[in-house]
Amino acid sequence: MTCTDHHNQITHTLHATCHAHAIKPLHAIESGSRAWGFASFDSDFDVRLIYHHTPDWYLQIYDDKDTFEFINNELFDVPFDIGGWDIKKTLIHIHKSNAVIFEWLNSPIIYHSDDEFIKDIKHIQSDFFNPQAVYHHYQGMAKKANGELDISRPIKLKKWCYLIRALLASLWIKEHQTMPPVCMNEMFGLLNPDDIDELNHIIRLKQSHDEKYLYQLPLSMQIFTQHLWQITQNLNFDKKQKGDAGVLNELFRKIVFK
Repeated sequence: MTCTDHHNQITHTLHATCHAHAIKPLHAIESGSRAWGFASFDSDFDVRLIYHHTPDWYLQIYDDKDTFEFINNELFDVPFDIGGWDIKKTLIHIHKSNAVIFEWLNSPIIYHSDDEFIKDIKHIQSDFFNPQAVYHHYQGMAKKANGELDISRPIKLKKWCYLIRALLASLWIKEHQTMPPVCMNEMFGLLNPDDIDELNHIIRLKQSHDEKYLYQLPLSMQIFTQHLWQITQNLNFDKKQKGDAGVLNELFRKIVFK
């Protein structure tokens, strides 16, 4: 099955799933290693969806469930799932500067997008970006990946790529005070050319092997990893005023009650 076939099948499944749940899709993207630029041929498909209900759904005294998950591991020869968040939950997490939502909004692989919603949300998303909060998110990812690795021994490259991407994102925030790019190689400009060449070589290795493949990092990449870890620890950023929730309330009403 070609990439176009995969895309078309996912889009069809996405719309059928939304119809079955009586929800309207606003934005659906690929997350994880496929969006981050280092997928293997057997990497999972991780589709993430922002959606909304009819107005009546929001007019009730108790909140109903504002997420859902759809899993179908028979659709492709690798695991496939759709994880969805209601628009109200999404906007609350934008107000909290949730890095996951920012990644969803800027993923390079898009299956469905409401143009007006994306235009509105991208116009205001930087107002809600908090460098300290997003930095802590990527540091959490880095610590989790690092705790599962011993880079002096053969390792699964998936976890190492997770670690390097999280550390590069931390460094990006340090240098630019903006949301890091979703695709890892768009952050390589932070590095020297020799490290970039070695990183690209390892990414190509990962892409050409299954996710169980074990690889012994060369000493130069072990030193690079340790250095990147050291220069991205315990960073502090100037406190930023939280964005105006009223703007998000207006967008919420525009989406649900239009």
